[in-house]
Amino acid sequence: MERMSPATVRRARIGFIGAGWWATFAHLPSLTTYPRAEVVAVADPAPERLARAAEHFGIAAQYADYRVMLDRVDLDGVVVATPHNTHFTISKDVLTRGIPLMLEKPMVLRARDARELVNLADERGVPLVIGYPYHFVEQHAQLRQRIAEGALGQLQLVHSLFASMVLEYYRANPQAYADVFKWEVTGPQPTTYSEPSVAGGGQGQLQVTHSAALLLWLTNLKPRTVTAFLDNFELKVDLCDAISVRFEGGTIGTVASTGGIPASHSGHQQHELRLYGSDGYALVDAMSGTCSIFYNDGSSEEFNEVPPARRYPLEATSRHLVDLVLGEIPSTCNASPGEIGVRTVELLEAAYRAAAEQRVVTIDELYAGDIRDKQLT
Repeated sequence: MERMSPATVRRARIGFIGAGWWATFAHLPSLTTYPRAEVVAVADPAPERLARAAEHFGIAAQYADYRVMLDRVDLDGVVVATPHNTHFTISKDVLTRGIPLMLEKPMVLRARDARELVNLADERGVPLVIGYPYHFVEQHAQLRQRIAEGALGQLQLVHSLFASMVLEYYRANPQAYADVFKWEVTGPQPTTYSEPSVAGGGQGQLQVTHSAALLLWLTNLKPRTVTAFLDNFELKVDLCDAISVRFEGGTIGTVASTGGIPASHSGHQQHELRLYGSDGYALVDAMSGTCSIFYNDGSSEEFNEVPPARRYPLEATSRHLVDLVLGEIPSTCNASPGEIGVRTVELLEAAYRAAAEQRVVTIDELYAGDIRDKQLT
């Protein structure tokens, strides 16, 4: 193994696979400013993109082939931020080598691939973190704990709405958002979110993956049957999704989303959850940072409002990988584990299939005889 610089006490040596928009906008800024991390190498097949990222963040070791990086560099962990259709193959290569992984969402595009990655991480005894920042909002963690304690009683109906500003991505026009995101290194490629063969879908794979994962993480629900209406509205990928789900234990729910909020209304995006149980209900507004529980006895519980800067903590997922690697937090305390990624992929794959075939799809169908043997603890 080549070591790019002398090891530093209590610093995790991290390699990056992918030097595109999200790596350079979120994860590289996170880890190059994190005292516990040292970014030692980056890999990307596009020479110009690779060079820009390496120069901007001061990374000496650059690789066109990520497999060469994995084999030559002594790494404590890897961040994968590449197009959706590449996630499974790359992640399998990382985990097979026994390297801890932070994988951007969506985890993968097929449930059986997601399950394979979780099983592989378990076999190798390494953490697998999925890139869901909403799980690192303190208010959300508090609500999750209250639900686990039984504050709402038996969950009966759950609902999630996510209305976001991504339409131009689906039109292969990411430059329309340059003034909003102000990317300094590189922006999204036109095909990343607009081409079905690359993205695997539109709103479902780019945005519902967030809202569904948060819903599943908060409630610990497991989808069992799914039906859905998805509409492209003349795009090549879905813009609007309406998904109905029955979960294990009898809870029913809806997951609705649109990517049609215009850039002129970037401050008016919506991400809301409504969780109704036998003993009360919870209302969450992730965009405004508010959360309340209303109990059947007439009492209520208000959570502290989340400051704007903490409502979507971009830096959290990659730093969480570092903290897990260094033992700063126990391996059992992974706040965005692969199992939630699996359940989210299950829901989404079932929704795409249900919409295409105009029927109800069971999660078991996605495995065609495979055993879903991992449980969330």
